[in-house]
Amino acid sequence: MTYTMLYDGNCRICCQQAQMVSEWDEHHRIELLDANSPAARERFPQISHAEAMEQLHVIGPDGTIYRGAAAARELLLQLPALRGVGELLRLPGALTLAQPLYDLVARNRYLFGRSATCDDGTCRTR
Repeated sequence: MTYTMLYDGNCRICCQQAQMVSEWDEHHRIELLDANSPAARERFPQISHAEAMEQLHVIGPDGTIYRGAAAARELLLQLPALRGVGELLRLPGALTLAQPLYDLVARNRYLFGRSATCDDGTCRTR
């Protein structure tokens, strides 16, 4: 069972999160794929580059696409040491509360990452 995490490889916060996922993924269930890569567009044409840049996407082994806070929850559920946090996000109303916070961070991720632009200057702050 392999999940694929599409992340913005030009975003410092996103890269740090991908690194954290890699370190905590003791069962190697999560493939990390830069959403800016040609491979991401080729493998997941149903997810536009613009959509991938707006929020985290996780594709499950069955092809289910999780976005935003739901994607974060799905990742947490796959990481044994962090599964409890993922379970909390399964509580009724938890995603309703988590999504606006997720959206705020996602929209401002380059600022939160201590830079108004990405590493290579190709992206912009929303």
